[in-house]
Amino acid sequence: MAPPFPDPSAVHLFSGALSLFDAQGEAEPNLPGRLRALRSERALRSLLSRYTGLAPEKVPLEKNRWGKPLLPDSFSLWFNLSHSENRWIAAVAAFPVGIDLEAHLPRKDPLRFARRFFSPEEAAIVGAAPPEERTAALLRIWTKKEAFLKGCGMGLHRPLRSFWFVRPGRRSPWELVAPPEPSAPPWYVRGWREEDRFFCALAVAHRQPDRLLLAREELFPQAKSQPAGNNPPLSIDGLS
Repeated sequence: MAPPFPDPSAVHLFSGALSLFDAQGEAEPNLPGRLRALRSERALRSLLSRYTGLAPEKVPLEKNRWGKPLLPDSFSLWFNLSHSENRWIAAVAAFPVGIDLEAHLPRKDPLRFARRFFSPEEAAIVGAAPPEERTAALLRIWTKKEAFLKGCGMGLHRPLRSFWFVRPGRRSPWELVAPPEPSAPPWYVRGWREEDRFFCALAVAHRQPDRLLLAREELFPQAKSQPAGNNPPLSIDGLS
């Protein structure tokens, strides 16, 4: 059974283990990076087949000029997937979305990286953290930037320091991307910890992100999945 098609007030989030989406007897590449990429595509096709009604191998994936996977406009469905190590997460909505997932692994010099690629204000945030917490401070910013860049479809073709985040209200977990994009609606981002080991961030092109319902589901291959609509709202950092 297919999950209900996303409406303008919802984002469907799916996650799972990449290793579940193996080649089912077919030969797989020995390169770990290539293997993860193939398995993430299988996970994405399995997910999108539930919305399109097509077999996973029949889902008509296209790519924009920067390489972002898309469905033809006739489907009116937006999605994005990210993976790190053996974990993946995806977002599906009726409006543009982006998502990023990064394992909390040691970085050689997070402050140097931040000073090179982030705005001075963002680099200062990383620098203000204790040395043992600078990687976490870096990843909180990095995942939000990646989620936005993936959502707008440009990836790292757009400089990381060309935009920043502004929190519109103290009680909102969402941050506004500034400066605003030339075309409406505005972009917002929010981040959270995923299973303690990962940092994750979601970006949405939506005027009222605080009203969005985030529905969460663990996705398995084939018939093991359950409809996304049967899941409760996702709680992130105590907020739902």
